[in-house]
Amino acid sequence: MSPPERRPAAPWLAVLGLAAGIAATHATAAEPPSRTQWPATPDPGGQWDACLDLPAMPTRTGDGRARRDPDLATHIESDRMRYQRGTGTYAFDGNVTVERADQWLRADELLYRQMEERIDARGELLYGERGLRLFADQGYLELGRDRGELDGARYLVPETLAQGESDKIELRDADVVRLSRATYSTCEPGNELWQLRVSRLRLNRETGVGEAWDARMAIAGTPVAYIPYMNFPIDDRRKSGLLPPTFRQSERTGTDFTQPYYWNIAPNYDATISPRYMSQRGSMVHGEFRYLQQRHSGEFQGAYLPDDDQLGEDRWALSIDQRARIARGVSASLDFNRVSDEDYFRDFGSTFDQSSVSHLRSRGQVRHRRGDWDTRARADWYQTLSPTIAPRNRPYERLPQVRMRYTPWRADVGPVALDYRLDAEAVRFDHPEPDLRDTGTRLDLTPRLSVPYERQAGFVRPTLALRHTQYDLDRVESEGDETFSRTTPITSLDTGIYLERHFQAFDRSLRQTLEPRAYYLHVPYRDQDDIPRFDTSRAQPTLFQFFSENRFIGADRVGDANQVTLSLTSRFLDRTSGEEYFRVGVGQIRHFRDREVQLRADDPIDETSRSEIIGETRARLPAGFSVGGEAVWDQDTEETRFASLRVNYQPRRDAVISTAYRARRDNGELSLEQRDLAVVWPVLRRWHVIGGWRYSMLEDRTLEAFGGLQYRDCCWSIRLVNRYYREDAGEEPERSVMLQFEFRGLGSIGDRIEDFLEDTIYGYQDLR
Repeated sequence: MSPPERRPAAPWLAVLGLAAGIAATHATAAEPPSRTQWPATPDPGGQWDACLDLPAMPTRTGDGRARRDPDLATHIESDRMRYQRGTGTYAFDGNVTVERADQWLRADELLYRQMEERIDARGELLYGERGLRLFADQGYLELGRDRGELDGARYLVPETLAQGESDKIELRDADVVRLSRATYSTCEPGNELWQLRVSRLRLNRETGVGEAWDARMAIAGTPVAYIPYMNFPIDDRRKSGLLPPTFRQSERTGTDFTQPYYWNIAPNYDATISPRYMSQRGSMVHGEFRYLQQRHSGEFQGAYLPDDDQLGEDRWALSIDQRARIARGVSASLDFNRVSDEDYFRDFGSTFDQSSVSHLRSRGQVRHRRGDWDTRARADWYQTLSPTIAPRNRPYERLPQVRMRYTPWRADVGPVALDYRLDAEAVRFDHPEPDLRDTGTRLDLTPRLSVPYERQAGFVRPTLALRHTQYDLDRVESEGDETFSRTTPITSLDTGIYLERHFQAFDRSLRQTLEPRAYYLHVPYRDQDDIPRFDTSRAQPTLFQFFSENRFIGADRVGDANQVTLSLTSRFLDRTSGEEYFRVGVGQIRHFRDREVQLRADDPIDETSRSEIIGETRARLPAGFSVGGEAVWDQDTEETRFASLRVNYQPRRDAVISTAYRARRDNGELSLEQRDLAVVWPVLRRWHVIGGWRYSMLEDRTLEAFGGLQYRDCCWSIRLVNRYYREDAGEEPERSVMLQFEFRGLGSIGDRIEDFLEDTIYGYQDLR
């Protein structure tokens, strides 16, 4: 568990950005600019006009940590110089430049007292260090002590375009900065939509705390918030306070408002309390508590809604995530999840990191790693959330499961190496309805010996494995044996060759590869019709799966095989950078006998002599185009079992058009046919239109559609999206409205729309 990083970000805490810019910036150092690059105004050559795609600034080797080195030299250049021997003072005049470590200074006139390492400067003073630029009328700096004072100062953080003014900036030491009558904004100077103004500001790097007096937030020149005194974090150290609220509107919850509060209890404890009001449901509270100890850490989440206005009953959710190091090489974890009812996530959204909406999984695990052994003991159990799943079809629970892997050695014998591995599993399968389904214990052992021979030109990997599986069952579905075993030898030979040629094309040095591969697999037939299917399914055919020793996922079926897989892959790469421009691969399995082992006892024997042909390709084309696709072609029925194609057009970072098509055919009938289209496109300066559409051609209905607008400036942005969607194809559609307002460099209020767009639009990148 990494240390928490949450900090308050209410609008009146904009001084947080000022602190990050002045007192705690550790970004890339830049070369001292010329006067034509850095005019007297804070705008460095009109960067606010190009803030959506700022160029990288040149770097130098100066290091702020070297400033305290007493032997570090200070370099000064100027048009003219005078030296006063009695006082040891140098007077420089005309285009004065001073450099020391990562610090540099430019001024019209400068006095340098060598003994004190003090610089007094006047006339268009420009000072810079790592990630910070200061402009002032006059001032002094004591370089060796990190002390100084600047009058009539303006500052700029080039990486974030944070800028402002201060009547006086005092550098008290390496850790403390004081500002008088200061402002902060990320807007263009003189055109600030929003700005923070403070009478006094004190920033302390050592404590990581900033203090502000008479802080006022102004929007379009109008004050909207005031606080006489406040303190706030200026680095990664955490502090209690309000987090950005969220607003949303949906048919299930109505007007939905959440205001989180972050509580920094201790350096290794924190909590977030989030009251939530829903006009159609009532008031809910969500809480999260996290802790971090030397040997264990954890996170507790919970939500509670008393007396739902629509259902008239209490609604709740609970999640516990614990991790611990018990001893050397021994760790444990617990991931427990429960909700009050099957519609909880549908009504309120998911606050847990769950990938499945049908089943909510809980897991406890202990792991031991020592030497060549890796052992895991765990238990899995589920809460079924889908009402359409019959009781007998609910998943089996593993109570418990023990898995071991033993990799004792890799011995070199001449030009070859011997690899040995042992995989073992023991698991007890229980079912929520034990009167309806078989339950029992399964033991699975697989020792494996391989003799790989690998060179740059290719490889040969012969492998021999023996899979032994033993069952002890409690039968209720059939009258077969309750105790039995299955032993299956597995023999394979994997070979491949790497061929390549170099050539010039499109003003580039390219490399084309040709990579043929052959994989022979032999597995004898074993009768497995009486074995229950606890956790086994048939693998979806892919090029990767074609090179697997079992066409099933799980130990309850070991597919018989006498086959060879042939594939051919070709790639085009840049010889200099290694970047891949194009890849195409195709493969097929040739069978030398029928496949008698099937998933179900009544499934027919597979008598085909060849598998489907699978082809995959992807290409990065000029002008921002990229293409990717996959096809599964059945030669015997002359039909496409599966096809997908995606085309992306992204001529610039903030513009993308993505379209895709997917279709699947099972037993000669279409089971899936969908297409989608998504767009993020600039329509006016700094305005983007956002849209997406996902359509099921099989059901002849729209599954999801959304559209909206985004305005993004250097200092603020707003996003508005209206969404129409169905959780399942057969359900009634739902609608929601998402709104987000962001002060750039400060924080945002409303829904995390950029997260939704990144999940929904392939190739979308949020620019902040």
